[in-house]
Amino acid sequence: MILNPITITSDFGLRDFYSAAVHGRLLKLQPDLNIIVVSHLIQQYNVFQASVVVQNTWKHFPDGTVHMVLVNGNQGKQLRQVAVKYKGHYFVGPDSGLHSLIFDEKPEVIIQLNNEDNSFETFPELTICTKAAVHLAEGKDIMELGNPIQDLLEMMPFRPTNDNNTIKGMVIYIDNYHNAITNITKAIFDKLNKNNKFTIRFGKYFTQKISPTYNYAPEAELVAVFGSTGLLEIALYKTSAKELLGIKINDVVRIEFD
Repeated sequence: MILNPITITSDFGLRDFYSAAVHGRLLKLQPDLNIIVVSHLIQQYNVFQASVVVQNTWKHFPDGTVHMVLVNGNQGKQLRQVAVKYKGHYFVGPDSGLHSLIFDEKPEVIIQLNNEDNSFETFPELTICTKAAVHLAEGKDIMELGNPIQDLLEMMPFRPTNDNNTIKGMVIYIDNYHNAITNITKAIFDKLNKNNKFTIRFGKYFTQKISPTYNYAPEAELVAVFGSTGLLEIALYKTSAKELLGIKINDVVRIEFD
């Protein structure tokens, strides 16, 4: 049997037993699984942070991959568990609003998972989600997992705004290197960038250039790049922009074009 990979993104952390229990249950159901951990260090209940990670991860995996996204945005209140098919990939986890943040179109299939065998009511990820993920990894029909539903919980994504000569965006993620990733796409930047004269402002700091890569800047110099995400990133090369510039998630970033 050829098995599809399973990825896991969660806010379980590494200190407790939750992540190991889910791994163990998956392997108990199907010992030959290929399980890839994306992250267990999503901030607790932070669906927006999870969406940035998943959005920039899932499309790099082969078709048929099952993505377990186990972040409950309701701080303990149990949500319905769903399996979703989107552009040849499967997503399993709570209906937390995350899907509306990472999908550009409506999914092909949405299934509310059966829960009659949920022996751990406070931990449906361990029973309901693992069983569904293995079912899909084995190439079985998603329609066998429960009842089709039409809609998922929606959350409003943070979109940049623009007029004729200004883009206003915000920091949506700070990575492990303390680089600040904004929601400003290269597409919207290129649309307004007529003569390559602009100023990028955040707080009292600014820069008037975008570098091809981080290593074009001297150490500790401010640098702005469009990274692999296609989003504008702000950093101090080999230094922490978060610590030295005080950049935080939700901080405003403005690009003013001359």
